[in-house]
Amino acid sequence: MTENKRLFSVYNLVIIAIFVALITVCTWITIPFGTIPFTLQTFAIFVTGGILGAKRGTIAVIVYILIGIIGVPVFSGFSGGIVKFIPNTETGMTGGYIIGFVFTTIIIGIFKNLSIERDTKTKILYVGIGMVLGDIVCLAFGTVWFWLFNPMHLGLVATLSACVVPFIIPELVKIIIALLVVTRVNNYKYI
Repeated sequence: MTENKRLFSVYNLVIIAIFVALITVCTWITIPFGTIPFTLQTFAIFVTGGILGAKRGTIAVIVYILIGIIGVPVFSGFSGGIVKFIPNTETGMTGGYIIGFVFTTIIIGIFKNLSIERDTKTKILYVGIGMVLGDIVCLAFGTVWFWLFNPMHLGLVATLSACVVPFIIPELVKIIIALLVVTRVNNYKYI
């Protein structure tokens, strides 16, 4: 009970709300690119998991998703609603990525927790590994969702070409920048 009180203290709720806003703003920064848009959303997820850890980070991501599901336009393209999770629709093709964000945050948070008692270089390495593994999981969720529910019934190779290949370099760049941000912010004890 004491842990829940600390987790849901006013301080933590404010921090979580700030990261929900960060995810939302980064999601709105979109470059249309084929069926799957390029956004800074995963960058925000990396930063959220790397700074808040597994518990608070996951809560922030779940709150973000729930806000979007009820219709607030927090998803890419200023969209919202349950339609993002209805397969076989044009807007429902990215639902797998959004679900994958929860698991990405958990993985990054676990690796952050594993790095707590380590030196700075090892902390960066652990969080970086968590971000890479988390991104792989997110891409896997998004790709499988797209592959299973795409109305054009693309094959696996075509699906990977649409959902993974174009994003490899941008995702690595986002991970590097997120690591820099997380390393700087984690030096402060108040978060």
